[in-house]
Amino acid sequence: MLFRRIILNAIFAGIAGGLLLSLVQVLTVNPIIFAAEAYEMVGTEAVASHALETLPETTPNHHGDEHSHSDSHSHSHDAWAPADGAERTGYTIFANIFVGIGFAAVLLSIMTQIQVQGIAQLTIAKGFLWGLGGFMAFFVAPGIGMPPEIPGMMAAPLEHRQLWWVLAVLGMGFGLLILAFAPLRWKLIGVAAIALPYVVSIPHFEGVAFSHPDPLVVDALIDLQQQFILFSGLSNLCLWLILGGSCAWLLNRYVLKDANLGDSAHAESV
Repeated sequence: MLFRRIILNAIFAGIAGGLLLSLVQVLTVNPIIFAAEAYEMVGTEAVASHALETLPETTPNHHGDEHSHSDSHSHSHDAWAPADGAERTGYTIFANIFVGIGFAAVLLSIMTQIQVQGIAQLTIAKGFLWGLGGFMAFFVAPGIGMPPEIPGMMAAPLEHRQLWWVLAVLGMGFGLLILAFAPLRWKLIGVAAIALPYVVSIPHFEGVAFSHPDPLVVDALIDLQQQFILFSGLSNLCLWLILGGSCAWLLNRYVLKDANLGDSAHAESV
């Protein structure tokens, strides 16, 4: 019963958070992505044109031409992507809603245990603080070491970045929980957990961030990157604040609306 209530209410909170995130992204983040993609496309065409101009003149091999044509044709159809416009925006909204539901389920589960165990009574105001903690864990902590990247920006291998991202999120998340609820003697462990990801090696790409041949375009891309970090942070902050506030309200209004439910859940946990 309790698990079902958590999941159902997480769906409502996730939908609200995902829709707000999508709205802020459409107004602020998406234009930056589209501009960066336009620069990336122009840069790719310029590099390809330069490569063709520098090819040596040789006798054409018709079989080789056919093979390269068929290869490029097959490769172009292997990679699917939603069409620009309504289709792409629709997929983004759906993805944001599912992400919001997942985060809300985690947040609401932890909130439920905290309140059922009698550690803290969560209000909407405290829910916003929880949302701020989620923002610190899932955006600020990994963003300090690996800021969000626009299309066309060079980056370290994906698997290395993913591992460090998980370490940063877990370190900040556990660290904040320890600092907020653990006894005083354990506080230093919370600080150490937050600092640990930055002690280990943070994966970085060794080289220039943008490979576009035009210095003016590189300057424009750097400016877009700075805007992208700012507005990505704003959109994620909106997501986590709405998740924190709505989860705290749903927790008291629906998840633990019966006092006996909280008592029974506490007995089960013991």
